[in-house]
Amino acid sequence: MTPAELLGYAQQLLRGLGDTTAGNSARLAAVVARQSLEACVDDRCAAVADSCHKASMRSRLAILKALDDRETADRMTYLWGQLSACCHQHAYELSPTVGEVRALCEGVSDVLAGDAATSS
Repeated sequence: MTPAELLGYAQQLLRGLGDTTAGNSARLAAVVARQSLEACVDDRCAAVADSCHKASMRSRLAILKALDDRETADRMTYLWGQLSACCHQHAYELSPTVGEVRALCEGVSDVLAGDAATSS
């Protein structure tokens, strides 16, 4: 799936249109939105650096900060960190709200829109 398709599925989960939304749709949507962002990071890394597919996501984000648009890379790093926090369940933290995950999905959508604009 493309990053845009993954993000669309995450937004669909937040709207409750899927059949797998019982209970924890916000956390599931965060996982899918993070996958979308990670796919976008992979695409950008492939465009600016040769063969970094074995690097960790943090390393890939650092590569983008060094070799690509720093502002976009900083935005991606922030979104990835926030989505990662939403994906992990801890007994001492509240689950992410639909509104929080929706705002992060909008941020990913903005990054994808910017990525599409630079590649065309």
